[in-house]
Amino acid sequence: MWPERRSNNNFFMKKEHIKLIVKFVLIVLFIVFVFWVNRIAVGNGMIMNLASRFGYIGILLVSAISGFNLLVPIPIITFFPFFLEAGFHPVITLCVIAFGMTLGDLLGFLIGDTSREVYKPKSKKIIARLEALRDKHHAFPLVFMFLYASFAPIPNELVVVPLAFLGFRMWKVMLAVFFGNIIFNTLFAFSIVQAFQLF
Repeated sequence: MWPERRSNNNFFMKKEHIKLIVKFVLIVLFIVFVFWVNRIAVGNGMIMNLASRFGYIGILLVSAISGFNLLVPIPIITFFPFFLEAGFHPVITLCVIAFGMTLGDLLGFLIGDTSREVYKPKSKKIIARLEALRDKHHAFPLVFMFLYASFAPIPNELVVVPLAFLGFRMWKVMLAVFFGNIIFNTLFAFSIVQAFQLF
């Protein structure tokens, strides 16, 4: 009986490890892809070409890539005047950009979530304390995430990754990020439009 139990445990352990390895490989591949696209996009009009050829889907794709902007950020919202000139609807464009950026931020969440699974501390007291803090002050980090995404001109991953690591639900974090991204892009877009009108 004992050997059978051990082999079953080994099978499930291997399955767990395979899952983690697949997650890790996918994250690394996506990061390499984002870096490659960022290198190509800088200065060669790729964003304009994608928007012209594929419309809102092109904007969504580039927004998702720019959403994970720890490497070489593409400030897609700076192309907002071009999108307006090309005939895109301003409200739909802002929503598509915010949604695309949120998809990019989702990668940051997956990194935090995966690191939570990989990190096995010797003492589980640290994790227990962090989870107790999460349960006690559940709303505050999500409100902070929303305000951070709305007004901070630095990557959302700096907050998204720790929230994922602490075990916050993905849909709650992503909802806060999405509405924060809408506010951030709206403020940025209209300031750019006003700046363009001055020249």
